[in-house]
This record gives sequence, C-alpha cells and structure tokens, in this order.
Amino acid sequence: MAPILLENLILPAGVSLIHAYQLASFARQTGKSRRTFNVPYPATTGDERFMRYYRAQQNTIEFAPIFYPLLWSAALFCHQVPAALFGLVYIYGRREYFNGYIKEVKGRLYGFGICVNAIKALLGLSVLGIGHLTLMTYADIDVKQMIMARFK
Repeated sequence: MAPILLENLILPAGVSLIHAYQLASFARQTGKSRRTFNVPYPATTGDERFMRYYRAQQNTIEFAPIFYPLLWSAALFCHQVPAALFGLVYIYGRREYFNGYIKEVKGRLYGFGICVNAIKALLGLSVLGIGHLTLMTYADIDVKQMIMARFK
C-alpha cells in the first residue's frame, strides 16, 4: 500500500478549516442574537428569533460528527478532490440552512436538502473507496483496474 502523502490531504484539510470557521461564525452570530433578543445566560429558550439562531447553530454542531469522518474517509480511501468538492457543497448548504432558519423555520429546508445530499455523496465515496481497498487487500481483486481494462 502506498504511503499517505500530505499533498493528498491538502484539500480536505482546507475544507475542515473552512467548516471550523463556519462553526465559529455561527456561534458568534448566536451569541450576538442572545444579546439582541435579551436572552440571559445560561438560558437556551426565550424569544423565538433567538431560538431559530440557537437551533440552527445546534443542528450544525450535531451534524459535525457525521460530516468530518465522511469527509476524511472519502478523501483518504477514494480521492481528495471529489471529497473536498462535496465538502464545500455541504458547507454551502449549512450556510443556506443557517441563514434560512434565522429568517423563518421553513427557510431551513433548502439548505438542509443540500447538506443531506452532500452527506450521501461523501458516504458513497467512502463506501466505494473502503470497499475497493478491502477487495484489493483481502481478495486480490482490483475493481478499478477491471473497469479501466474495459475501456481500453
């Protein structure tokens, strides 16, 4: 098996940093909304407008443990370029989700759909990559080579 080179990890690392910045930005906006709508610490309920900020931020945090392993397993076992592209789509969807949710509850649906589809794509890349490596390692079957041979 070939060694993992840092050059093959640049894109998912960049996507991870962008997502970390996004998480911090959502936390900052939620904190600002707490002051704007006069919701004292440590309360997590109050003005409905604050609640939309809070739920949008919390849902984003709840999805992070799903997003990161899929991003990295897709990049490591499949390829960093499609993994990073779907990671960026996910981040875009999160932004649309957050901005839509803070305006109205139904406004979150468009962004949520984008996020779910990006997660599905990352899962698919992960399964394909891990499946391919498993077949190569334990059954000496190179599916990629077999597919490439058909197109020669």
